[in-house]
Amino acid sequence: MATELIKATSDAFNGGNIQPTVFAFPPRKPDSRGPMIWNNQVLAFAGYEQQDGSVLGDPASRELTKAIIDLGWKPPMPKSKWDLLPIVTMAEDDVPVIAELPSDLRKLVEIRHPQHSAEFEKLDLKWVAFPALSRLGFDIGGVQYTATPFIGWFMDAEIGVRNLADSFRYNVLPDIVAALGLAGGKIGVIAESFEDLPEYERLSMLSRAQSELNYAVHWSYSQANVSMSDSLTASMKWSRYDDEFKAKNGFRLPADPYWLAPPQGSIIPLWHRGGAPNYQPKPMICKHVQDPVKVWTREKPDWFISAKELDVVANLRKTRPKMPWRSSSFDASYMKPRKKLKADPPKLVDEGIPQVLTRDIELEPHTTNRSIQIYFCSAGTLGEKIATKLHDRTKALVTDIPGVEVAPTVQALNNIQLSNVTQETILLLVVSSTGQGEIPANGNNFVNLCQDVVSRKQDNLRFRYAIYGNGDTRYSGTYNNAAKTVQQQLRRMGGIPIAGGLFQGDTANLVTAFQALSPWWTKLQPALQDAVEDPYQLTETHSEGAGSKASFNSFDSSREEVMSQFITHSEQLEAQFHSAILISASAKSQPDHPGSYLLTLDIGNNTYEDLACIQVLPVNSPSKVRRVLRALGVTASTIVELDSNLERCPSYSRFLSEFVDLEVPFASLKWIDHLGLAHEGGGLDIESFGSQSVLHVLETLDQLGHLSKLSNEAFQASNVFPNLRLDICLSMPLLHTRNYSIASSLQYVSTSQDAIRPITTATEAPTQRASTHLQILVKPQVNGRFSSTFLNDSPVSSLLKYRIVDAVCGPSLRQAASTPQVVVATGAGFAPVRCLLQRRIVAAQRGPIAPVQCGISLFLGLRPADIPLVKDLLMEAAEAGILDSLNIVPSNEDKIRVYDKLEDDGVREAVRRKLVDEGGRVFVCAGPLAAKATKEVIGRVIGVDVDKGLGSRWVEEVF
Repeated sequence: MATELIKATSDAFNGGNIQPTVFAFPPRKPDSRGPMIWNNQVLAFAGYEQQDGSVLGDPASRELTKAIIDLGWKPPMPKSKWDLLPIVTMAEDDVPVIAELPSDLRKLVEIRHPQHSAEFEKLDLKWVAFPALSRLGFDIGGVQYTATPFIGWFMDAEIGVRNLADSFRYNVLPDIVAALGLAGGKIGVIAESFEDLPEYERLSMLSRAQSELNYAVHWSYSQANVSMSDSLTASMKWSRYDDEFKAKNGFRLPADPYWLAPPQGSIIPLWHRGGAPNYQPKPMICKHVQDPVKVWTREKPDWFISAKELDVVANLRKTRPKMPWRSSSFDASYMKPRKKLKADPPKLVDEGIPQVLTRDIELEPHTTNRSIQIYFCSAGTLGEKIATKLHDRTKALVTDIPGVEVAPTVQALNNIQLSNVTQETILLLVVSSTGQGEIPANGNNFVNLCQDVVSRKQDNLRFRYAIYGNGDTRYSGTYNNAAKTVQQQLRRMGGIPIAGGLFQGDTANLVTAFQALSPWWTKLQPALQDAVEDPYQLTETHSEGAGSKASFNSFDSSREEVMSQFITHSEQLEAQFHSAILISASAKSQPDHPGSYLLTLDIGNNTYEDLACIQVLPVNSPSKVRRVLRALGVTASTIVELDSNLERCPSYSRFLSEFVDLEVPFASLKWIDHLGLAHEGGGLDIESFGSQSVLHVLETLDQLGHLSKLSNEAFQASNVFPNLRLDICLSMPLLHTRNYSIASSLQYVSTSQDAIRPITTATEAPTQRASTHLQILVKPQVNGRFSSTFLNDSPVSSLLKYRIVDAVCGPSLRQAASTPQVVVATGAGFAPVRCLLQRRIVAAQRGPIAPVQCGISLFLGLRPADIPLVKDLLMEAAEAGILDSLNIVPSNEDKIRVYDKLEDDGVREAVRRKLVDEGGRVFVCAGPLAAKATKEVIGRVIGVDVDKGLGSRWVEEVF
């Protein structure tokens, strides 16, 4: 069988001018398996499993390679990734036979590229000359042919897009990206490796590499004079044949679309035809229902011969009871009589343990290993990527430290086994937030597990932990809430933080795991090394007897943790934030103004992207900073010693301006104990300090003379913490950013007349300076940190700090202006809509870009006081033909909501037509209740669930 197959395959190959051929071996007998071929392809590369679990060669052949080696095949030495497997055939009622391929079939096609010959030569890519599927069979009139190999020629995409490129096969595309320099220098800058790049970057690079590889494959086969078809030609031929057949017969032929459609997608005509009828007519071609390797595993015990005794060339036969021999040209002398192996029962030692089990075993004293376990919880992919990269770095860090074990893989937080957590355990967690700050689904059972531990009074586990909070400050109200919840649970169980415990990452400006992990790893690495080298040393905060001396009690953050947060804040200010000037604020002169403010900021020579967000740091006013400096008895230029490297530390003036929030209560009041107020009386209501602002508390204590002790050398020398002033600063709450949608288009404001403004100094005449303006809509909030306090304290020309981050919906909205849209916005949600309208106005001024039906249907819910802020722009947009309908619903006592207008007569039909017939999208910018209600109304309008009916065409920004 093997001999005939090899001979016929060589004839069909025809020196490269392939003759498509089917070889049909005899059909199977009733109640028999029939003849079988082990190989999926006559020509297939071996896949050798390595000790680390990787595969040298083709991973698709891993199991088959192992089976053939067990059968007796000896691979070539040294092994390579291009070793061809032998053919293994198994005739009916026969043992498997191994047959090596002749030299003419073993020739491989070297993959080269005419424009990148040196690069592709180094890659050393190659493939077999032709495909020959060998596990297919026929069913013709009930007669089943179980071995009918088929030889043809390759289509280029089979090799260039699948076999060499698939991530679960040879996965060569990342190598091609590197060889051709397609990463453009991003590796090592924003990412440590290709796998760390953002998905959209990787997709672009992989697509280019795939295109070049596919071209190289076709060019190489052409140069080698081996038959090959290209995807485009093959697709066009099939489509034409399919059309002609249907025109003649009235129906389409059945086909499997997964096999039929080439993998290049929409550029191939066949992709657009959709699914073909996928039924099984007879006669039919099908796969063998049985795996020949498993068949041999079942039959092997009935044979009188072991695998080691199989001859790799001769065809051996077996005998079954009452089964006569068939005529054969093979020598039956290879058969040996059956022997039944017998083994004496194992001798027992005194304890009754089988002696064979105790041989060569040395008992060692019990040792306790320190264990590092890494978990993640995330609704997306970034959290798991960070955890995986953390796992790699941690393994490399502790590889030479005896007695330290790192869990083999990262796991979802739900999989944690708290019963295995001991004093020798170090938990490293990557925790993302989802929804309204909740723990993601793959970690939400963790809280229940922790509460169960506490309820069973097993809450003194004293393990170590560190958490990376995978947060996003664009959601300032719920920033890292899930990570904070997880930390709270760990501390209740007796967990001891290392590296500050919780590191609050901000992925608003980070796109790769490498960027996210790097600042945390800088702090975690030395702390982790200390923890594994000296596992029983406790920090001062958590050691016995430390409670009376520590500045923070057991329910507050540790000193190390707080200093880490301030250092991270300092690093972010230096790397990500810029200064801006407040140059105008509409309606700010009316203290009782019930509407929103339109603020204009001068951001100098910096730029921004339309439909992005700005994060504003509402710095404390200079006058309030001076008042706190006076209360603390310190000069503005004195350094706040947050770090041993004083160059990284801010001055007190900058610290009080940009680092802490003076308008809210202290995070901890433990420092008051060290002022000795309990011995001085005076009727001071210390309990009320817990609800009073930092500024008020410090000025109250200063007025009573209690803070004068901070400058008393004798008091400082006698105090437990000599730098009590620093302790007070560390007890102040961190200043957080406020997030706003940008309400202006850069191109629109750059063409307006107020894009330059006069700058006048005492020594210079008025000059003109080019500048970039950015506008935001701010809805006033009672005691709002930015909308109220900052704006009331800060006159025009005041400085503030800011950074630009992309909006969650930004990429979707920055699409072609020809996309028809239904836009629903309420209140300050008009800000991104304002930018969108300005963006389209600029595009319209450059020439007509779309017909009227591709405009915007705008639905606004506004307070009457806000309408003057939007009226002029709406009129301009209407005149430019951008709006095809406009509905404004002011606040009203009847509680008519803007989304109710979507179901009005005439409006409902227009909205449905735009979304269903014209493929339009919906953009909603509103509060959570309004956004949810709008989604329900749109679903009723289009007659289907929004997620199913619109998918990615539903864009939502909830504030």
